[in-house]
Amino acid sequence: MLLRTKFSKLSPVRYISHLELMDTIRHGCRRAKLPLAFSEGYNPRIKLSLCQPLSVGMIGLNEYFDLKLMKDIKIDQYIKNLNSSLPVGIKIITAQKIPDNSKSLQAIVNTAIYRIKMEFSGNINPKDVVADFSSRGKVEVVRKRRNKKNRIVNLKPMLYNIDINNPREWDFTVSTGSSGNVRPSEIVRALVTRYDNIEQVPLINIERRGMFVRRDKILFEPFASKIIGS
Repeated sequence: MLLRTKFSKLSPVRYISHLELMDTIRHGCRRAKLPLAFSEGYNPRIKLSLCQPLSVGMIGLNEYFDLKLMKDIKIDQYIKNLNSSLPVGIKIITAQKIPDNSKSLQAIVNTAIYRIKMEFSGNINPKDVVADFSSRGKVEVVRKRRNKKNRIVNLKPMLYNIDINNPREWDFTVSTGSSGNVRPSEIVRALVTRYDNIEQVPLINIERRGMFVRRDKILFEPFASKIIGS
């Protein structure tokens, strides 16, 4: 039984790394006494895989992981048992059985929505700023790379949409994953460079609202029938 699970990583655990998050979920699965499937070899591991990593300091409202079980269990019981075994700040929202041959989350998820809590040093008109920013032919930033030469990245083709939730909360729909990845910190840096009254913000001002599969400009959840059936 392969389960695709939606969960939240909230403020109490915002500072744990991706690897620590995986370990925490593994420990929770063991405490919940789930019929876990393990990899073969000298050091067997729980068959668990997560979606694209969330930066340390950020929260994620709708994150995903896949978990392989040795036998079927009721979804509501799975959610209840696992929630009772996970620490405060990690909450299972829902889960769905998917075919064993389904493509991995890393392979299919290609879009994320980030909400950035903006900070300003003076008065701005959010609608005018967003309209101007969206109309630019290029949105270039310098991407620093460890042990490699820095390179200039054009975010524009990977920046799909900007919505103003309220004057100080802007939602950015962007590409994520191996085919093209936008870091929300780079969006902020591009805005700060372009507009004098926009301030740099810490990662705690950014939350990932959701992870999606984008097809023909339509966003689907990773366990939508159109996705897992394809």
